[in-house]
Amino acid sequence: MTVEISVLDKNWSNIDEVQAAGLAVAVDENLPMREYVQSLTYELRDLSTGKLVSVAPSYSISHDGLTEVLTFPESLPFGRYELTLWGNLDVATKTGSDQEGTASVTLHEDGGDEADQVYHFCGIFDYDYDRADFSAGLQRTVGCLLVDAVNLPAWIDYSEKDIEGVLGTVSKGMEYSGPVSVHTALDWGDNVSSMRTMTCLGPSASEDGTTVQISFRDSDGASGLSGVTRAWPDELVSEPVDITLRRNELTVLKYDYDVDGLHIYVLVDGEWTRVHDMVID
Repeated sequence: MTVEISVLDKNWSNIDEVQAAGLAVAVDENLPMREYVQSLTYELRDLSTGKLVSVAPSYSISHDGLTEVLTFPESLPFGRYELTLWGNLDVATKTGSDQEGTASVTLHEDGGDEADQVYHFCGIFDYDYDRADFSAGLQRTVGCLLVDAVNLPAWIDYSEKDIEGVLGTVSKGMEYSGPVSVHTALDWGDNVSSMRTMTCLGPSASEDGTTVQISFRDSDGASGLSGVTRAWPDELVSEPVDITLRRNELTVLKYDYDVDGLHIYVLVDGEWTRVHDMVID
């Protein structure tokens, strides 16, 4: 029995509209498989006995081929088999023993870290004399929050994101559970006025069920330097925004600062919609 594995989700589902807004660039969809998925884990289960008959905990994909082919021994008897695949899986995040298989994967370690771009496939193959060659397409399990912060005070050099209401665990068959909160922090490295960040996350627990709040800060005291007139605040804390994160989709927020305050926009169907106005005293 052979299974040819391909990657279905090479680009985000809405990459065209995000690219048209100048915020991301689509990747070439004809690159070697390792450009999208760097490692693979698989488990083959005999459904007549419920037992795992072949397991690969994790191995790197290093060849230049567009697909990966799994070949199982000729001694494998005909029957019905379930193949479970995980791509880009850090085995430390998996739950379940080897005998039980990888029943579920923790997307956000410790409940608070950004998720890796984990891929998944689970399917059933009826292997017999006439059917021995099968195919499997890996799908991305996470979405991504893209934040474009523009026209900020020149000495802002640090940001923190608090994201509530994303699903932290994915089980085989793309079943999600376990709403968690995610906190990320980024040192911008210098005093700049604009910054674009991407944070991979599990999907929202419900429609408009994820809340995002961001604080932008002056971490090195540049606004308090001798001889500098303080014309801007040291910290900008945004109003909470309710959004929907979906698997394999970019959710885009723009934070634009001017003399009237911090304005927040969401990109919907290629158009910017203002969701909040925050007036700075």
